[in-house]
Amino acid sequence: MKIDEYPQKVYINFVKALEGDRQKFDELIEDGYPEWAAFSHALQGDERATMFLLKRSTLPVLGVLANGMNDEEGAMNWLKKNKNPLYYAFCQASKKDEDARKWLESNDCLVFVMMAEKIYDIMKIRIKREVFWYHGWR
Repeated sequence: MKIDEYPQKVYINFVKALEGDRQKFDELIEDGYPEWAAFSHALQGDERATMFLLKRSTLPVLGVLANGMNDEEGAMNWLKKNKNPLYYAFCQASKKDEDARKWLESNDCLVFVMMAEKIYDIMKIRIKREVFWYHGWR
C-alpha cells in the first residue's frame, strides 16, 4: 500500500499515538498497521522503530521519512530525488516549510498537512527535551 492509500482512521490514530495515546498505538498494531505505530515511535527518537521501518516494514519510506524529519542528510537526499514528490513535501511541511505545505494543500493532501503540523509540534517538544540545559550537567 502507498503512503497516501491508507484509511483516514489510520492517519488519525497515528497522530494520537504520536501524542502518546497508547490505546491508539495498540489499535494501529491490532488493525494491521504496525508501520504507522512504529513511525510514531521513530519520530520520538526510537532507533529500533526506525530500523524496523527500514528493514522489516511493508512501508520502508516511513523510516526514510523519520530520518529525514530528523534532518539525516542521506534521507533528505533520497526524499528530494524520489519520483513521488509527496514524500519530500510531507517531510518539509513537518518543518514548517510553507512551500511544502502549499504543495500538499494544492494536491489535496490535507491529511498530510494535519499530520505535518502535529509532527512539528511533537518534534519541537522532543528537541527541547533533548537539549535542555540541565542534560549533562553534573
